[in-house]
Amino acid sequence: MKLGIISQPGKDAFYHAKALGLDFVEFDLNPVEYFGRPAEEIESLVPEMKEAMRETGVEVGAVGRWASHVLDSEGNKKPEEWSEIQKVIGIGEALGAKYYLCSVNYVPELSYYKNITAAIAYLNELVALAKSHGMETAIVNCMMGDNYIRTPEQWKLVLDEVPGLGIKYDPSHSFVHGGDRGAYIEEGLDWGDRFKYCHIKGVIQYGESDEPNMWETRDLLAKHPELKDDLLPKMFGHKRYDNPPAGIDSINWRAFFAVLYKYDYDGYLSIEPHSATWRGEKGEKGLKYTVKYIRDLML
Repeated sequence: MKLGIISQPGKDAFYHAKALGLDFVEFDLNPVEYFGRPAEEIESLVPEMKEAMRETGVEVGAVGRWASHVLDSEGNKKPEEWSEIQKVIGIGEALGAKYYLCSVNYVPELSYYKNITAAIAYLNELVALAKSHGMETAIVNCMMGDNYIRTPEQWKLVLDEVPGLGIKYDPSHSFVHGGDRGAYIEEGLDWGDRFKYCHIKGVIQYGESDEPNMWETRDLLAKHPELKDDLLPKMFGHKRYDNPPAGIDSINWRAFFAVLYKYDYDGYLSIEPHSATWRGEKGEKGLKYTVKYIRDLML
C-alpha cells in the first residue's frame, strides 16, 4: 500500500507530503462552485509540479473531479463540463496519475431508471477516455454535487455494466446511511473486491447524519451568496459531527484494514483533511498523528 494526502495543486503540495513522509499527493480539480479552480489555472502549474515531483520523489496518485454536474436535464453530457473533465484527465496524464476519481449527478427531471441508464452510458465513455490517458477510473462514494452512484443499491446496477470502473471508498461517508456506527464494515465485506482507491478521513457523529442537509445548504448558498451570513453557520456549526484526524475518531480502522487485507488490497490510501476545527498548527499535529497511526496498520 501507499499512503498520501489530498492537496491543493501546486509545487508546495509535494514538499509538504515529503516532509510528512508520504508517498503521493491527490489533486481533486472540482468545479469552481465546489471548492475548485478553472482547469486552465492548474494546467499552467504542471511544469513546476513535474519539477517538484522529480525533486521530492513524491508521485501523483490520482486526479479527480467530483460534484460534476455533467449530465443535463435529458441525461446527455454538457459540452462545457465534459471539456473541463477532458482537461483534468489531460492534467492527470501529464503528472503520471494512476487513477481518475469521478462522480455522476442525479437528474431530477428523469426517472430513476433513466438516471441509471444515462449514468452507465456516460461512465463507459469516461472510463474509456481515462484509460486512453493511462488511468483507471473509480467513482467516489461522496454525495457532494448530487452524486448518487455511491451505495450498494446503485453499485449493483452500474458496476457490472461499466467494465473497468471501480469504487473510491471513504468509510466516513457510510455514516450518512449507517447512523452512529456507519455501514463501512458491511459495505467493505460485500464490495471490497471493487475498491480501487481509498480515502482516510476520521468522523465523529452522534445521531443521524446531518451531511445531506449540509450539502443542500451548500447548494442553496451557491445560488444565493447574499445569504452567506445566515447559511454558513448551518453548514459548519454542527455540534454533533466532525471529521477529526483518523485514529482519534469513531471508525474502527483496524477492522476496516482487515477488510482491505481480506481482498488483498494493495493500493493507494489518501488522507483527506476535512475538518473546520482541525486547522493550522492543530491540523498539522493531527496529520502527523494520522500518518503514524495508519502506517502502523500497513503491513
